[in-house]
Parts: sequence; structure tokens; C-alpha cells
Amino acid sequence: MKLILGLLVMSATVFGASCEERFSKSGNPLTGTKYQSSVLVPQLSVVDAIAQLHGIAVGKKLDILTEDAANGTMLLEDRESMRHKPIPYVVSVASEGDGASINLLVKLNAGALAKAEDAKKEICSILGLVKGGDEGTLAAEQGAKATGSKEPRKVEALVLSLELARQTRDSAESIPLRYKDRVFTVSGRVKYVMKDGNAYRVAFDIPEPNDMLIKPGPLDPHFKIDISCVMALSQSAWAIALREREKVKLTGTFLDFDQFKKVMWLGECKADLH
Repeated sequence: MKLILGLLVMSATVFGASCEERFSKSGNPLTGTKYQSSVLVPQLSVVDAIAQLHGIAVGKKLDILTEDAANGTMLLEDRESMRHKPIPYVVSVASEGDGASINLLVKLNAGALAKAEDAKKEICSILGLVKGGDEGTLAAEQGAKATGSKEPRKVEALVLSLELARQTRDSAESIPLRYKDRVFTVSGRVKYVMKDGNAYRVAFDIPEPNDMLIKPGPLDPHFKIDISCVMALSQSAWAIALREREKVKLTGTFLDFDQFKKVMWLGECKADLH
């Protein structure tokens, strides 16, 4: 009887533990560091938990790379910046009694540094927003409808190429997920214009790594990613009139990526003439 009571007390302690108490760190900066924690939210279904996390991710400006409500999984990402590479947030949700157990794992690349206390604060700030009961049902309805900003990202062609090269080296298969539906305004010079089906394709002139003003270091990728814009049909006459090395600024939506040909295509591109 004492053993049973002891197990019941231990179980209640575990399930009652806070996000901060469940937080853990593993790995190291040389191989990559992992931070994770979990919460148990009563009166919450797996599907509603994912819907809430969808809205939370949008609010925190995290990209949603994959989302599977039926199986309780999501892959979120903090976009690459001048301070860090893309940071994946792996979400796992499972039924637990009448509620849902939610685990959030944040993975840093080798060489990346972060304070455990900062990671704990970030993870628990997300998990702490998930609600149960009637409040959770309402939050799930609102979260499922949340959408991120469609404002184009303004970037130089060379900068985008170097970014894509680093990401291709680290995880080429994640690029189509990362950039799906993303809109870019890319500036650079024309390498060539060619017919592509019923439209015209404009390729940006990006130098080979050995021809760049700042040569790649020993830890940098020694290849480039080409960037091409498939122009909207309404832009055909404008595209035909372009000349090699002419400076352009084109806005388009991610269309495709080929890790073997090392090229990313944007679609429905239009020229910014201002």
C-alpha cells in the first residue's frame, strides 16, 4: 500500500511539474545543443493544441515548416538572421488522460551559443500560452485562422545566394519547407533572359566563389546557389527588352529549389520600376 501511495504521489508530482521544472539541456556547442521542456494541459485535444500552437507561432513570427494535427507534430523555425542560422523548434503533442502533453525541443547547430536560462524562457513562453477547457477551444479556433505577414523580404541576389548555400550544406531538404510561399524582392544584375514555357526567365548574375570580393572561408560552402525569376506573363515584353548586366529589382514567390543543379526559382515575378 505504501508503494502504491508513493507511486501516486510521484506521478502527481511529475504531471504537476511546471515547464521550468521540466526543462533540460543536452549536447554541447561542439556537436550541437538541445533544449527542451513539456507541459500537461488538462481538457485539451491534440488537434486543438496544434491549432493553438499555430497561432502562437504566427504571433512570435516563427515559420511553420510542417504541421500534422492528426499526429500531433509540428516543425517551427526561427528564421536565419545576422545573429544566427535557422533554429528549428520540434513540437510533439500526445493525449494524456483528458488533456494533452506538449513537448517542445529547440536544437542549435554546432558552434551556436545560447544561455540555458534564455532558452528556458523562450520555450516556456510558448508552452505557457497553451490553454485548456473552453478557453482552449476558443484559442484553437482563432489560432487555426492565423496567418503570417506576406510582406516581401528585400535582399540582394548575392546575399540570398550565400544564405542558400549555407543552408544547402546544412540541410538541403529543409529549403523547400522553409521558403514555401515566401515572397522576395531581389536586387541584382541580369545574367541572361531565356524563354521558359510561355513565360520568360531572368537569371541573376552571381559570381563564382573564387571570383567574389570576399572569398569563402574554410568553414564556408565553396559553391553558390543561382537565383532565377520566372516572370509573370504580363512582364514578357519588359523581360525581352532586358540586357546582360542591367540592374533589376524583381518581386516573386518561391517556386522551386534544386539541390543538385543548385538553383532556386521564384515565380510570377514582377519588376519594381521605382
